[in-house]
Amino acid sequence: MIVGLTFAVLALALAWALWCAVSAAVGQAPTKAHRLGLVALEAVALVLALVLVVGLFVQPGRTVGAIIEIVGYLIATLVALPIGAALAHGERTRYGSVVLAVAGVTLAVLALRTGQVWTVTGA
Repeated sequence: MIVGLTFAVLALALAWALWCAVSAAVGQAPTKAHRLGLVALEAVALVLALVLVVGLFVQPGRTVGAIIEIVGYLIATLVALPIGAALAHGERTRYGSVVLAVAGVTLAVLALRTGQVWTVTGA
């Protein structure tokens, strides 16, 4: 289940990043729809984070280092999109869409890496 949820976040983040990149390519600044997509993506990332935190308590046996690494990735996962949104809000040109695309790719990479660490360090 956790791997499936991780890949869902990965796929959604890449799809949203592609949408933002196409918008930037045609010269479109971020719209309200982009921001609504960002909120929905952040909600899915929050669900992933909550599931993994509960999983850390339910499935003991990971080393302290692995737990710290997973929690660090989860924190980064939850702050990547809000930071990107804040930066894009200040840039109301097509480059705001570029910033959102980069934030989406960053979220995808963080979700992938979190899933890899989760799988490798499993008990």
